Amino acid sequence: MSSSQPYWKTVPRKSLLVFLLGVFFIFATIGLAGDVAVLGRQSLLGLVLSILITSFFTPCYAVAGFILRAQWWKACLPIFILHYTALYLLNWKLPTATQTPQVTATELAHIQSRLGGDAVAIIAAIGLGYTFLVISSVIEARRYFRVHTEIELAKEIHQVIVPAIEMQMGGFEFYGKSVPSGEVGGDLIDVAGNDDQWVAYVADVSGHGVAPGVVMGMVKSAARMLLSSGEDSTHLMPRLNEVLYPLKKPDMFVTFCFLSKTGETLRVGLAGHPSILRFSPKANLVQPLECPNMPLGILPSGEFVTSEIPSEAGQLFALYTDGLLEATNRAGEEFGLKRFQAELEKHGTEPLQAVYGAIHESVKRHGAQFDDQSVLLIRQQ
Repeated sequence: MSSSQPYWKTVPRKSLLVFLLGVFFIFATIGLAGDVAVLGRQSLLGLVLSILITSFFTPCYAVAGFILRAQWWKACLPIFILHYTALYLLNWKLPTATQTPQVTATELAHIQSRLGGDAVAIIAAIGLGYTFLVISSVIEARRYFRVHTEIELAKEIHQVIVPAIEMQMGGFEFYGKSVPSGEVGGDLIDVAGNDDQWVAYVADVSGHGVAPGVVMGMVKSAARMLLSSGEDSTHLMPRLNEVLYPLKKPDMFVTFCFLSKTGETLRVGLAGHPSILRFSPKANLVQPLECPNMPLGILPSGEFVTSEIPSEAGQLFALYTDGLLEATNRAGEEFGLKRFQAELEKHGTEPLQAVYGAIHESVKRHGAQFDDQSVLLIRQQ
């Protein structure tokens, strides 16, 4: 489940203010250069207003670019119209004085003094603008390296918590990988138990980044603790829900699905998660397994139903997250469930690593990845 925040919203106000001050002073030189062009014949008020108008509207262009990005023109065009309307009104109300044919010594001294002042002001404005831009860059660089270090640490922890899975246990083989959309993912794949009793599950924390990654770590810790205590898989989702509800932000939730084996009994459960796909080699058919429940962490408690499913040699189960289905091509078409089912029908009898590779390549060819993509394949031997 993807959730993103525009970069400009993450920039501290102090850093943004310093940057805009740098832009303000750099572009104040345009107003001063205009005064040089007319040899200082602007009135002092006209010069000040010309500098303020140019220096005010230029940061507006920058802010519009930050916020709207590819659609910057939607704001920049109206700003441009307002900008040059303001300059037109200024020239109309405070016109530049006409140049006399003969320049007296007094007027020449005045021009020299005015242009000298403009030169000093231009140098000062460039110096101030450059200084503020450097300060803004240093502030952001420090923040970036601090955040980058934290993300690298979180990435290492994520790789430990969500490793690739390739194992056999109790007459079943397992293969799975989780591919985050960023440095740190919010997806979780895991298998826990022994030959007689095990649980394989996939979880997807809303959003992506460090915060969902932390919650994902809590999900695995809680699940492993519950399973090690001898809890039956029918109680796994309600217990996880009770644990997670008070430990996360109110707007966060977790979708969850599992396949479990207890003795000879197979059971599935889903909590707000895409259906588990079951491929039967005998019928060469992919069947979605659904068992609707609300996602974990929305309410403090609740009932979570599970379903028993038949045992069949060679059958293949696919547990996955919606980031795989939501890969989108240039035409705006998502990869979708039907394409996923078709890949299982085509490659379902091949080794699990080959099945995963075929699915991954098909998704990759289809379109760009916008969310974490995780697949856990389970085959009954």
